[in-house]
Amino acid sequence: MSEQIFDCIVIGAGPAGLSASLFLARYRRRVLTFHHNSPRNLYSHGVHGFLGHHGIMPAELLARGRDEVTQHGGLIMEGCVTRVERVGDELFRVTAGEEGAAAHAFEARRLILATGLRDLTPDCPGFRDFYGASVFHCPDCDGFEVTGKRVVVLGRGRETVGFTLGLLTWTDQLTLVTNGDAGDMTEDDRAQLARFKIAVTEQSIASLEGEKETCSLRRICFEDGEALECDALFFNLGVEPASELHSMLGCKLDEECGLVRVDEEQQTSVRGVYAAGDLTPRSQLAVVAAAEGAMAAIHLHKSLIPDERKIS
Repeated sequence: MSEQIFDCIVIGAGPAGLSASLFLARYRRRVLTFHHNSPRNLYSHGVHGFLGHHGIMPAELLARGRDEVTQHGGLIMEGCVTRVERVGDELFRVTAGEEGAAAHAFEARRLILATGLRDLTPDCPGFRDFYGASVFHCPDCDGFEVTGKRVVVLGRGRETVGFTLGLLTWTDQLTLVTNGDAGDMTEDDRAQLARFKIAVTEQSIASLEGEKETCSLRRICFEDGEALECDALFFNLGVEPASELHSMLGCKLDEECGLVRVDEEQQTSVRGVYAAGDLTPRSQLAVVAAAEGAMAAIHLHKSLIPDERKIS
């Protein structure tokens, strides 16, 4: 096989992609990792629950990861992958850059997709001033930080009702704001919220206000001129894949959540293509993503071991 063919190309350099790349490099595999765009947790003021790295800034965690990969011989390239395709029984072609002279193609025997998700975020003034410090999207990551505080939940429908009830783990001072759209929320849902004294307001948000110097949210301002005092806000507006590369390859999706389906070895429905991190149907935590990346790499490495080196 040509020296220009990689054992694996990893697309995405978040915790999942870098963890996979590090393990593959330590297996002495020829691995190329593509790094593009900002990570999902770019605005977070600290990664929580990552053993040994609790509170580390996301940029620092990823910078350390990139250094560890390159120190072990892995290659990292900054660029946007625009096309992926199978070109042989055990050969994939990855194109980075726009079509034409600026595009570059690379080939590999295996692929790992670690392209992640994008959160659908509130479209209101003040959001970016507090995002990651007192405005959050993940209770598993940041619920502890709002223990006993006044929390507003922004979202619609029955899914947001469950999301709000889950926050009772940390605080009972909760208000659900539908922003003028209750979705499929039922009267039974409202009654369940009422049992826990969780108010529901249909008002539309005009802006978020607080102390910008400390990134501390203080109030939700509504379009009718009223305001709601609070200490934090969680939003539950949905997510979307950060890329459609999995669709180009024909990877099947999980019927329940719509994310890329993987087996116990992190392999997708397409032979030779693995996926890890937020793109797959498990808890969307940095520590889980890193673990999935490691597992994908371990099983991918095993798939590349020649039969003559295996016990029959």
